[in-house]
Amino acid sequence: MGGETKASGAARAARRVGRWGGLAAAVWLLAASPLLWAHAHVGDTYPEDGATLEQPPERLELQFDAPIRLTRYEVTGPQGAVALGETPLGQPTQAHIAVPAQPLPPGEYEVEWRGLAEDGHSMSGGYRFTVRE
Repeated sequence: MGGETKASGAARAARRVGRWGGLAAAVWLLAASPLLWAHAHVGDTYPEDGATLEQPPERLELQFDAPIRLTRYEVTGPQGAVALGETPLGQPTQAHIAVPAQPLPPGEYEVEWRGLAEDGHSMSGGYRFTVRE
């Protein structure tokens, strides 16, 4: 009997489906990867997240790996919201954002931001730092 059994034929068919399924998944990942990586991500902040400073910072910075247009930028401290003389809200997209900081009294501070990446996706985040007494 030179024919194959139903079990071995089914196993071979399952292997073919598995190979095609794996190939389809790989093609999907390659096609979707630009969409997954298109968002802007924070590369660096100044001060660094969690930093304790001996002196108040002269500026607050966000460095992104791709351009972003900020729609919200707020700083809060021990007395509540910190007034900022100049904010980068609504300015043309950029990857590096620096805001001059007024003299900040000792305490804990939080910088919160929200913006739109070049691909139109909404992004948000924040970081904290402390100014020592």
